[in-house]
Amino acid sequence: MKLRISSEHQRHIGIIGNHIVHTMSPAMHTAALKKLNLDYDYGVMDVTPDMLPNLIASIRTLNFRGVNVTVPYKEKVMPLIDEISEEARMIGAVNTIVNNNGRLTGHNTDAHGVYVSLSQFTEEIKNSNVVIFGAGGAARAAIYAVAKFFLPKRIVIANRTVKNAEVIANEFADKFRSTKFVCTSDHTTTAREMETASLLINTTSVGMTPFEERHMLPPHSVIQSNQIVLDIVYNPIETALLKIARQAGARTVSGIEMLLGQGAKAFELFTDNEFPINDAREVLMKELMQFHGYTT
Repeated sequence: MKLRISSEHQRHIGIIGNHIVHTMSPAMHTAALKKLNLDYDYGVMDVTPDMLPNLIASIRTLNFRGVNVTVPYKEKVMPLIDEISEEARMIGAVNTIVNNNGRLTGHNTDAHGVYVSLSQFTEEIKNSNVVIFGAGGAARAAIYAVAKFFLPKRIVIANRTVKNAEVIANEFADKFRSTKFVCTSDHTTTAREMETASLLINTTSVGMTPFEERHMLPPHSVIQSNQIVLDIVYNPIETALLKIARQAGARTVSGIEMLLGQGAKAFELFTDNEFPINDAREVLMKELMQFHGYTT
């Protein structure tokens, strides 16, 4: 486990995950804490699965205010904490844990990140068709947010393993009865569903650095100029999917907006302060550009 703590008097925040050496959460949250002159520090806890129970237990007593949780632990932390918010329970994943005097409460702020990213397109998504790629924890948050806040007529979940998509569809069909849920693992079906979609969302890690040339679009599929495309991958800033979408004239939304949106909600849960989003965005963009060898 790697954890950097600057001093005993500070309250601590951090992120838990596995193989997360390149996470941008520390840069984003540290910039926000510095901007507001708040007495917290932010550490990275890169742990193996067998270490997770002891780590969660230690958070209760090590002066932690809370932690962000990323892959592959968003589901695995749920039985290890005391309380789960209604939203996180509905989504089936926790990405933020808040410590209140030793009692740990799990939240899901990814849904807020999706909402913030797409809020300018509310009317276009309403009563329309949506295609979402993936069936993991991030997909659950995206499907929940789109169904709850944007009221689409139809959500198609495209995933390599159709059974995983069906589990999500069956759960959410009872919660969002005005939306029809469809599952597919077939490329031809997915390409056909894309033709009538107003919104495409990638919730997988396909296209993430160092595999920037990859995307999950099925063969012979076409992105149209009137569509909206959100990729939750934020490194690189413009993924192969977003590049294809931009060249087609579609409106694109970078994973940076999702990262900032979910981070803002988590920051407010940790500190009871409004997240200085513009300062955080500036730092994130600088970090990502430096990561890819650009000078500023």
